[in-house]
Amino acid sequence: MRAWNHFLHRLIKSNCGELAIKVLFCLIGRGYRPHISSCNAVVSHLCKLGHVAYSEQFVKLMMRLRCYPDVFTYNSLIDGNCRLGKLKSACSLLKRMRTVGCSFDRVTLNTLVNGYCKNGLLREAFAFLGLMWKCYRPNVITYSTFVDSLCKSGRLDDAYDVFDVMTMEGISPNLITFTCLIDGCCKDDRFDAAFDLFEDMSKTSVIPNVVVYSAVVDGLCKKGLVERAADVFEKMLANGVQPNTFILTSLVDGFFKTDKVDAGLKWFDRGVKEGIELDVAAYGAVVCGLCAHGKLEKALEFVGEMKKRRMKCDRIIFTALIDAYMKQGNLRFAFDVQEDMVASGIEPDIVTLSALIDGLCKHGQLDEARRWFHKVKSLYPSANKISYTIFMDGLCKEGHLKEAEFIFMEMVENGIVPDKFVYTSWIAGLCRQGNVVEAFKLKNTMTRQGCEPDLFTYNSLVWCLAKKGLMIEAKQVFDDMLHRGIKPDRVVYTVLIEGYLKQEDMAAVSSLQEEMRNIKMLPGAVKDACG
Repeated sequence: MRAWNHFLHRLIKSNCGELAIKVLFCLIGRGYRPHISSCNAVVSHLCKLGHVAYSEQFVKLMMRLRCYPDVFTYNSLIDGNCRLGKLKSACSLLKRMRTVGCSFDRVTLNTLVNGYCKNGLLREAFAFLGLMWKCYRPNVITYSTFVDSLCKSGRLDDAYDVFDVMTMEGISPNLITFTCLIDGCCKDDRFDAAFDLFEDMSKTSVIPNVVVYSAVVDGLCKKGLVERAADVFEKMLANGVQPNTFILTSLVDGFFKTDKVDAGLKWFDRGVKEGIELDVAAYGAVVCGLCAHGKLEKALEFVGEMKKRRMKCDRIIFTALIDAYMKQGNLRFAFDVQEDMVASGIEPDIVTLSALIDGLCKHGQLDEARRWFHKVKSLYPSANKISYTIFMDGLCKEGHLKEAEFIFMEMVENGIVPDKFVYTSWIAGLCRQGNVVEAFKLKNTMTRQGCEPDLFTYNSLVWCLAKKGLMIEAKQVFDDMLHRGIKPDRVVYTVLIEGYLKQEDMAAVSSLQEEMRNIKMLPGAVKDACG
């Protein structure tokens, strides 16, 4: 039977769990009584697959065969329930262990701690830590679990406190502990602290792996610190750590988002030379980056390269291509891409549909945009703020203010809080129609709702007043904008100067030109803008 036991273990380790279970039942059918370790291997396998109910049934069979569950059996069952979020069931198993006289061990408590932490129940997890202190000394797994959970919940300072307690107890942090803390520091913009942890790692026997470097590179790239991220990449190579696709994608995406298109392309090429296996996400970073910078033709070259590698575009790439074609005014090609997307088995999500609505609105196809907007609402009853904002902007620019008001009310009824973009679009629409009174009423409503007007809001109001020749009021709005700390742009200065020129108020014109010189904005360029 020992040979069969060894054989069953090897099957399960080779991902042949189903075959192992069939062999075990065949042996039981022939009268063999299975060894407890074989049964535990099956229970563990079933629990990891999420088949906890089957595991429970198998445990009942074990007992009928006089093969009684031990601490390893219960630990697997507790872990399986924790993975499914069935924490009450997991605790019931702990009580059952006590009832049948099976002592729990450190693994049991660590499993429960991990289960509660993963489900965001940190207070309850700390209660099990208290229980552990009465029986066992918490180990590196225990502390690392708390550090990970605290970092993921944004409680980085508390994570550091746990880390300090751990080191004071003489327990050396492992790779997981450092990785969790470094990732938490990067997400909290504490990059200096992350690099200090790097230094601490070098003082121990823990060597940073690709996961640690990925956390740092990705964090730096998300904050626009791409040059520093590139330095970390070089350090990783110097330390003999092979980069993965995730790191390359983070770097490429970071360079594109900081408007360094050529650098982004160079890093992609370097990834190829370094032998990094490229995936759809890596190509997606390049395609999306090129589309965002108006380089659609170049993006299509990479799409062609994907096809040669037998890679399929994902929803993100399709959406980027649709948006790029829309911005070029090539609506037909945009809808061709949308049809290709559906044909490939990918249904457009709310982001894709919003890109279509935005393109249609910007090119005056309001009726078609309306049809797609209603389609969004039918597919997504609680259509998000993006689609509402885009359609509101399109209606306002086309002068359909009554319909815009209806859409605004619908937003509010659906629990979507209008932001400054919605208000500004509506205000700009009112200003285009010369309805300055309603525009100011809406601006006051906007402020009361805690939504502060921005430069574009003020520009619209100044333009509306100046167009009506109300230069005193226009200047008051301009001064209010300055008082709120909003930096004026060339547009608002141009509008004011044109208004004063029409009234032949050269003193006011000279004063504004002097202001422009003081902020390094040359008045000469404004004269050109005025025509």
